[in-house]
Amino acid sequence: MDNKKAWIALGIICIIWGTTYLFLKIGVHEMAPFLFSGIRQVTAGILLFIGLRIFLRLEKPSLENVLKQSAAGILMITVGNGLVAYGEVSIPSSLAAVICASMPVWVSLINLVTPGAIKLTWVGYLSILLGVCGIFWLFSDSLTSLTDMKYLWGTILTLLATFGWIGGSYIIKRGSGNSNPFLNTAIQMFSGGLGLLLVSLIIGEEHTFNLSSSGWVAMIYLILFGSIVAMMSYAYALKHLPLPIVSAYAYINPVVAIILGWIVLNEKMSLSILGACLLIILSVVLLNLPVSKRKTVLY
Repeated sequence: MDNKKAWIALGIICIIWGTTYLFLKIGVHEMAPFLFSGIRQVTAGILLFIGLRIFLRLEKPSLENVLKQSAAGILMITVGNGLVAYGEVSIPSSLAAVICASMPVWVSLINLVTPGAIKLTWVGYLSILLGVCGIFWLFSDSLTSLTDMKYLWGTILTLLATFGWIGGSYIIKRGSGNSNPFLNTAIQMFSGGLGLLLVSLIIGEEHTFNLSSSGWVAMIYLILFGSIVAMMSYAYALKHLPLPIVSAYAYINPVVAIILGWIVLNEKMSLSILGACLLIILSVVLLNLPVSKRKTVLY
């Protein structure tokens, strides 16, 4: 039964995280990106923590675990989600999704120069080559747009966001131990959200709350589904399914994002974008094949 629930949780992740790029795009066009994302994450963290205290009556976490999860939250949410939100002010949601899907490729490149990292087979090296080609193909379709400084910076910041997720994921993988994954998620969202609000204050974002009905729908959806439901589903799936299987969400998210961006926001759809997306997805699939029978994977 647990395995069946885990597969349902995985399906939830694949769909919901693919939709978040669309709702984030809607939200950051009505409210400053760091402010919007900060309110979303802090609210989600508080609601999840309250729910856990009421229904599971969890003990207070240790200071060491709070510090580790807070560091992960700052990297994944303040840096990762924050830069994606800021980038989506200037670039299409579909482009942001495909850039984020390239994260395992960067992890593999880092592993090449990291002592003690998993050694790649020829399939692994081929997958890196395919991934890099996919990334260049993706940007070749937007060369004229890259002459626009806002578009260029949006692209660069979204790329940098993937390294925030890499750093945060490394901390979670190495330092979470036997701590409750749901409680860890609440700490990560709350601390990362506070970081986003601090950045918003430092850079002097306009603190207005004039959201339209669509803006409020985006905020509520991202809090309840994009943060709480998806993150809890991710933690549950990780507990009951092998990591290479759970990582399948990375293949599906950009496809969902591209389709929704095209249908709802009339974002550009071209053979180059589709081809680059498929090449990056194929690269990520191949990256897991050489290590699919081990306890750890490349990301």
